[in-house]
Amino acid sequence: MTNREKQRDLFIELINEQLKDHGVTYNEVKENPMWYMEYKTTPEKEEVFIKHCVDRIREVLKLSKVAAEKEASWFILQWGLTTTHTKNKPNQIGSNQRTIKGSES
Repeated sequence: MTNREKQRDLFIELINEQLKDHGVTYNEVKENPMWYMEYKTTPEKEEVFIKHCVDRIREVLKLSKVAAEKEASWFILQWGLTTTHTKNKPNQIGSNQRTIKGSES
């Protein structure tokens, strides 16, 4: 197997890994060019996934940790799922500000 084939197979494996929580695979989404925007993940899950990526990239492609981290970053930029952010802190600040303003009136 060539290095290019190993990389392609690994990236499909990684795509499948991040999609497993959604019950779909690369083969099911590959015809949709915007698939990675339609499936969401949390920052916490993305962090765990990136660590998994680095480990698998190091193992399969035999790269150093630094090189594997760079590859994982490129992977996330190209194929990473959309990350949802919690709104608790901004909403709490906004709520407190409204309450303070409302109590002053």
